[in-house]
Amino acid sequence: MQKMKKNIRPYGPADRPKLTRLIAQLQEHIAALDPHRRQKSGRDFDADAYMENTMKKIRKSRGMIFVAEVESEIVGCIIGCIPPPGGNDFLECYPIEEGCILEFIVSENSRGSGVGSELMQVMENYFIKAGCKFSRVACFAPNMEAHGFYKKCGYENRNIDMLKEHLKNNS
Repeated sequence: MQKMKKNIRPYGPADRPKLTRLIAQLQEHIAALDPHRRQKSGRDFDADAYMENTMKKIRKSRGMIFVAEVESEIVGCIIGCIPPPGGNDFLECYPIEEGCILEFIVSENSRGSGVGSELMQVMENYFIKAGCKFSRVACFAPNMEAHGFYKKCGYENRNIDMLKEHLKNNS
């Protein structure tokens, strides 16, 4: 079997429709994993508005988007930024520049092909060149596949958010 040639490159404005579709696919995946059914899916999730909000974050925080292509088809992307420390950062921690991965998506058909590892490496290199000492990524707890991937890439659990659902009728 012949190996497909992968190309990792910076995002361009013409990529937006494909990237928006990838974001929608990721949201469908996350919504399917959500035991509390709080994650929006289908028509309830506005991928265009989500992308617009993400682009604003990128413009404000030295952000970058890289896409992975196989045979001119975008099969993955990684979106990251370097938010300035502020607020409680100065009260709780020693301030330091830290890269933050906002979104990381590899299409289902391309998982296990090395695309994800290459995207992570490219973003981490971007963060390192920008002077970041750490990279951070959040992971939806039920997404064990992603959690395992991040651990394999050298990430470790740092904070854990917990959620408790209150009974609808507690009478």
